[in-house]
Amino acid sequence: MNVFMIILCMILAAIALLFISGLIAMFFVFFFSPKFDRANPKPDVLMGEEFPRLIQETDKQTAVIRSKYAYESVSVTSDDALKLYADFYINEHPSDNTIICVHGYNSCGYYDFSRMVEPILQNGYNCLLIDQRHYGKSEGKFTGFGMLECRDVLKWINLVNERFPGGKIVLYGVSMGAATVMQTSKFNPPSVVGIVEDCGFTSCKEEFAATLKTTAHLPAFPMIPILSFWCKLFLKLDLKSDSRDCVAATNIPMLFIHGTADTFIPYQMCEECYEACQSEKQIKLYDGAGHAQSHFIHPAEYERDFFEFVEKVI
Repeated sequence: MNVFMIILCMILAAIALLFISGLIAMFFVFFFSPKFDRANPKPDVLMGEEFPRLIQETDKQTAVIRSKYAYESVSVTSDDALKLYADFYINEHPSDNTIICVHGYNSCGYYDFSRMVEPILQNGYNCLLIDQRHYGKSEGKFTGFGMLECRDVLKWINLVNERFPGGKIVLYGVSMGAATVMQTSKFNPPSVVGIVEDCGFTSCKEEFAATLKTTAHLPAFPMIPILSFWCKLFLKLDLKSDSRDCVAATNIPMLFIHGTADTFIPYQMCEECYEACQSEKQIKLYDGAGHAQSHFIHPAEYERDFFEFVEKVI
């Protein structure tokens, strides 16, 4: 073997090593999601320049809510024996109707919904803030991007049904939580009368491909097929699961929400899910709002649209 071939083989081996290392890193970042430093948040390409300010506002509002309103710590056990936790805010004016809030990736109930808890209570509903598996107080070594969590939500629905027999439930999800409630919609739980999904994705494959393109300018192939294989092999997850199929199978009224400036989950995914949905449906797009920021950028309009939908279905 001449010197040229040796050098070529070394270069190819180095490229292969970098490729495999990148795939492994992506696999762990996506599914085992190391927590970011909330004390020192920084702007990034996915969450935008406003991200640090929004984090600070959310943390302040969390402290206000927890000191101002009484809540109960509750738990359920998942089908795979994980202990999952939530804080249940029972309205001081007795109500049988509950909004279950389902947070997104690398977050928890308070981080995504602290600004909505008070409006929910003021409008006469109970509010259940859950921590999805792997996040907050809940157990779990990895996230399932809604594919596992949708069955966890059924457990929370049962808990609310037991507490308020005959009561009505609205599922409310943000980001990955929005994908979770869309996945849950296919089960058509009888007590669920409405679903609000805010900036959810169509499928894991398409969301991962969009993230690769935005953050690393990399093509989906061959990264996503290899990632899909690893998910089946190590996590028993099938990335073929698609929110569009789920909402096409539901009979529950749905409100689809998205910001037009979202670079994490493109708003076109919201439009595709809306088009696929065969039940009663509405769509609201908020100009200039980044990922999970529609309520921050357009609070009055967002709350009006949200509660008009909730009052209609309840």
